[in-house]
Amino acid sequence: MSQHIADTEILGLVDIPLMVAACREAFEMVGRGEILNPVRQQRVEVRDGLDYFGLDMPAEWPGHYRSRKIIEEYSDVAAGQLARREAYIQFDDLQAGVSLRLDAGVITDMRTGAAAAVGLSYLADRVVGRVAVLGTGRVARQVVLACDHLFPLTELRSTSRRATNRDTFAAQVGPSLKTPLTMTTSIEACVEGVDAVLMAVPTPEPIVNVDLLKGVDSVVIIAGDSRTRQVTQQVLCDRPVVVDHYEQALTSGEFRWAAEQNRLQEINLMRSPTGDVLSIADAACGRVSAPGGVVYLTGMAAQDLCAAVRIHARWTQHRETGSAH
Repeated sequence: MSQHIADTEILGLVDIPLMVAACREAFEMVGRGEILNPVRQQRVEVRDGLDYFGLDMPAEWPGHYRSRKIIEEYSDVAAGQLARREAYIQFDDLQAGVSLRLDAGVITDMRTGAAAAVGLSYLADRVVGRVAVLGTGRVARQVVLACDHLFPLTELRSTSRRATNRDTFAAQVGPSLKTPLTMTTSIEACVEGVDAVLMAVPTPEPIVNVDLLKGVDSVVIIAGDSRTRQVTQQVLCDRPVVVDHYEQALTSGEFRWAAEQNRLQEINLMRSPTGDVLSIADAACGRVSAPGGVVYLTGMAAQDLCAAVRIHARWTQHRETGSAH
């Protein structure tokens, strides 16, 4: 029977440096073929008048660890409101014969934010000093914290349509940052003159076009949801695009829209000399150069696996230390 680690306990076991290290390890080990990250299974339908979104995300480090993350969300996408959500990771230490069930809310938010910053670090063509983060939700909060940790920033900006969201975000995140945080009232003001734009906004229609991104070196899109589109098609045509997982990107909003319009071939995916789509895992292993590029993230189970390995180690250490006393 699996032991359970709740989100409340996980909060005391994880931090941004741990998640950044886990994401780096995941990208690198997938790039070397040491961790298997098959395409996740996704289900989208309407249940009881709400939009249902289900994910099954397996990963394995053969001979060492195995994980499987399950996410179920009920939401009103048009209103941008989440009704309820369940997320957990089933984790197996194959050598120790230990099974754990970890709540995946904290892990998913933190590793998504960390992956955005790490992906940016692989592709940025110039020093990242000024960063704009679009959104003020759970994931956007972790993106800001991860960028503040990873880069020598001089300015962080964020924005939301609602003043209450901006005020809450600044109050909750600002005191934890080394970098000054500026909250803006518009996307235009948020992105003007920055080096990188990272976006985590669950919007059904694009909010960013090529004109808004003029002068911006790198763009990070936290995607993966077939129901949302954050950028126009032209953004993905004008800049080189590096995905974390190609098959998963094909079911994400921007790619689905392009396929429906018979314009999928226009997306400027980075490819190898033999035509294979290159990923952020390839970038982690030095096989991609994409100045001015777009990092397109759908979420990788390998990151959950590497995070779970570290959390399991800390959890075990804390239990042993506690029992010793």
